[in-house]
Amino acid sequence: MNNNLHEKIAAAEGTLADVQRRAAENSDARYRAFDTYPWTKDRVFTQQLSSALSNAQSSGLDLSETALQARIQRFEQQTQIKIDGDAYAQWLAHNNQQPPRIISEHIVAEEAIAMPNPEDRNLAHLLVELGDPLGQLGLQYHEPQLAAAPVPSWQSAAPTAQLYIEKDQAATDPNKEPYPKKFEEIVEFLQTGKPIPGIREIPDTVIEDPSITTHGRLAAPLKPWEIGRTSSTDDLGR
Repeated sequence: MNNNLHEKIAAAEGTLADVQRRAAENSDARYRAFDTYPWTKDRVFTQQLSSALSNAQSSGLDLSETALQARIQRFEQQTQIKIDGDAYAQWLAHNNQQPPRIISEHIVAEEAIAMPNPEDRNLAHLLVELGDPLGQLGLQYHEPQLAAAPVPSWQSAAPTAQLYIEKDQAATDPNKEPYPKKFEEIVEFLQTGKPIPGIREIPDTVIEDPSITTHGRLAAPLKPWEIGRTSSTDDLGR
């Protein structure tokens, strides 16, 4: 087992070394590796990005530039490959490419629910700056308003919508690529507490094995004074 573990570690180190070598030799490979990094799955990066955006918002800094610096810092931490921000921006423009999506739909939905005021939704504002239509969905979401007037009984019995999103022309543009999962469905999962497909839930309880007991089956050994008392009793019986 130890040999297999050492082999896996060596293989991972070899793969990283190979990526570092190609990145150093080829700038195109370096920037493609930078864009294909699994940003949406890196929870540490998401936390770092959220904190950086909060500081940028309070300081009046550009959100997209702040996000790029957070990406550069995290990528170097993980791969030891340095990225030049200006050269990367030129590479994107030269290849007519957009930056990759760095925030998952799940995180944007969580922010929309946690932040009633759209102005406080920094992640959604960032996506808007980056030209990602998911940002508009995150900003347009709002909690349904409660009716001030008494609601008739027939209306109370009718099913109610858990989500209201204003559709705009950009969101319904047939030329845009559809999302792999609907933003509305993710919000509904978060509001109702239903399990989100693809996300594994680990119970916080300890399941005890019924075959294991804390009570021993063997009789406890006699204490010294019990041994002497037993011997005296046996002598009297004789």
